[in-house]
Amino acid sequence: MIKKKKIIFILTILFSSCISPLNLIFNPSNIPGIVKSRYGEENQSSYTHKYLNASIKALPLIITTGTFKNNGKSFVEMEFKVYNKKQSIDYKYIELFNSKGDKWEWEVYPKHKNIEKERHFIIESYRIRIDSQVRELLKFFDDKAIYLKFIGDVNNFKRLDEKHKNSLFKVLQFANSLSSQ
Repeated sequence: MIKKKKIIFILTILFSSCISPLNLIFNPSNIPGIVKSRYGEENQSSYTHKYLNASIKALPLIITTGTFKNNGKSFVEMEFKVYNKKQSIDYKYIELFNSKGDKWEWEVYPKHKNIEKERHFIIESYRIRIDSQVRELLKFFDDKAIYLKFIGDVNNFKRLDEKHKNSLFKVLQFANSLSSQ
């Protein structure tokens, strides 16, 4: 009888300790690599992928998601950045396209564009909200090759590397699960 009680006690401990990890595995918002973002504002609890947060590369596109602290509503933002040594390219349009032929275009409003000088670089950045476009962008980023083009006085064309593309896709997956909760 004492042996059965010990077995039941041990099984109870094992089962109760396994519930928490199982919940984490089956939780749709548990996307690997999602961390607290360094790009968020003070009134936001913002998240991004660890590659976007800590890369030593000058990444041209960063996606953050999270909630506003005051009302708990979720948000998703894209920030486009161009780094130049000599002068700004003064881009007026942004194009994002994939190898399937899908294309996204944004007109850049000068009031929302930020230009700053940091060390030896001139950094032009433009941030936009994409809350209602997350599902469409998930389909768009589920492709082998993603290209980014800044159109201005001097055009700037880049192919996003695989790690960068995958990290953007994971942030969009996290944003999708966050908005459906």
